[in-house]
Amino acid sequence: MQIYTARTYELQTDEEEQLCALLDRDRIRKIAAFRSRSERARSIFAGLLLRHAFLHTDYDIEAWKQAEIGMGIYGKPYIKGVEDFHYSLSHSGEWVICAVDAMPVGVDLQEMKPWKMTLAKRFYHEKEYYRLSLLSGVDQYRQTEEFYSMWTAKESAVKLSGRGIGAGISQYVTAKDYSCICDMDSGRMFYTRRYHMLKGYMVCVCSESDLFPDLPEEIDLKNILWRETDVKCERKKCSEKR
Repeated sequence: MQIYTARTYELQTDEEEQLCALLDRDRIRKIAAFRSRSERARSIFAGLLLRHAFLHTDYDIEAWKQAEIGMGIYGKPYIKGVEDFHYSLSHSGEWVICAVDAMPVGVDLQEMKPWKMTLAKRFYHEKEYYRLSLLSGVDQYRQTEEFYSMWTAKESAVKLSGRGIGAGISQYVTAKDYSCICDMDSGRMFYTRRYHMLKGYMVCVCSESDLFPDLPEEIDLKNILWRETDVKCERKKCSEKR
């Protein structure tokens, strides 16, 4: 398993066009439907992170150019014809994240914003709600951290299955140490791993295996893309000289 993160930055219109040319056709269509510039930027960077992850496996740029995104029975995206490459994407605030593996994987990234217990009452199992209630008025920061630990674990689990949050997440119950999560409906257990490397954010990855990397790898997409542009320019100059 590999996990990559990248910080987003504001894009100009011409940059959007240049970067979209590097993405898969399905994502380009989705980006065109966004009215918000920030939403377009986050989606672009998520797509670029997926491209980076794909090219750092056994696949080359020609395979990426032919990549076509399909949807599973529950709408979980996958690259058609590539059976040993599974991925999950998430973005929130200024960050995007991509987890890839040879088996199904789910990842969720959340900026830790103010929240209400009514939300936990609606979506969390009674055992989890009780754990949160014990922290009310005692340690607000830890309670917020616990709330988002539960939320990202559940989101990563539904992303692994492809069912989506709309199918309900209350049946997913987190372990107290967040090392695993149980689907109470099916009785299946999945491994989870939290990461705290981004200040003000919570990250959780879900897998059928407990082999997680120690830390996600932070990617500076701006520098990578600049280098690629420079290489293309140099190749063009060499061709012109010939």
